[in-house]
Amino acid sequence: MSTDYDDWDHYDHPVPEGYTLCPRCDGNQTVACHCGGDLCVCDNQGERYCPLCGGEYGDEGYVKKEVAEKYLARQREMHAAFQKGWAEAEARTKAATE
Repeated sequence: MSTDYDDWDHYDHPVPEGYTLCPRCDGNQTVACHCGGDLCVCDNQGERYCPLCGGEYGDEGYVKKEVAEKYLARQREMHAAFQKGWAEAEARTKAATE
């Protein structure tokens, strides 16, 4: 059987045209629910369907490239904000100790 994509796993499917793997869940279709892990109180047993790709009802862990780029742009904005906040906090700490 010949295919035009890497056939290391017979369940592996090529990414649909115009789509990419979900950057939120890396195509796994689930994310941590963050309510307690083993002591999960939301009956999800520590996981829930990915809110970006839809999980079970999504496109098998794929999102449109535009959606992924928008998500990644927001992640870069948040990363820059955290870097700025840490730098300001370190500057205040340094000034207070001098």
